[in-house]
Amino acid sequence: MNDEALEREAKRLFRRYTVEIVEGLNMCPWAETARRRSQVSESVDLARVPELAVGAAWARRLGEDPSVEIGFLVYPRLKTTRKAFGAHVQVVRETYAKNPGPAGVLMAMVAFHPEPESDNHSPLDLINLIRRCPDPAIQAIRLSTLEELRMRDGTGKRFMPMSVAMALPFGAPAKRPLHEVVSVANEETIARLGVERVGALIGDIHRDRDETYRALGEEP
Repeated sequence: MNDEALEREAKRLFRRYTVEIVEGLNMCPWAETARRRSQVSESVDLARVPELAVGAAWARRLGEDPSVEIGFLVYPRLKTTRKAFGAHVQVVRETYAKNPGPAGVLMAMVAFHPEPESDNHSPLDLINLIRRCPDPAIQAIRLSTLEELRMRDGTGKRFMPMSVAMALPFGAPAKRPLHEVVSVANEETIARLGVERVGALIGDIHRDRDETYRALGEEP
């Protein structure tokens, strides 16, 4: 029962993050549409030490399901640093690429993590400020969706999800460097709202996580 409750609450918390931060701060106007169209898949891995094969198989399943545009794999019991988790996701990506299924690699992947950066001044740190989700998580995005988003707007600002630049394979073609496009867009949003306000919104979600997990007997 505790596992079932933890899985349910992990999904609730991550959904709160996507609705209040990603959608609420208008970081990705397309995200709400995808959610309302039931094109977003949410999965939870309760392992304390995640297996590479499990993550790779998850990405393959998403790729083979044409109804899914975005997927999240959330790890509520995983205790690791942002750097270590990023390295884990990189190996998951490589493992998936070795056996992606008959249609080839269909999904890009990027790491999300609750840990803050040491400062919030560089463009990458600002992106990571926004990507402070309640639990470590892998976001998978369909490559064909990324291409469609690029085609809609040459600048990328209007339609580009905040994590696209981090998820795209190296060498992917673009009218402008995507890291530049996404970094500038996120800097503008945070400058408008203020780092303290954005941090406070994320902090409230993290407090919700800590209280919820302690009530379930889990270490937050």
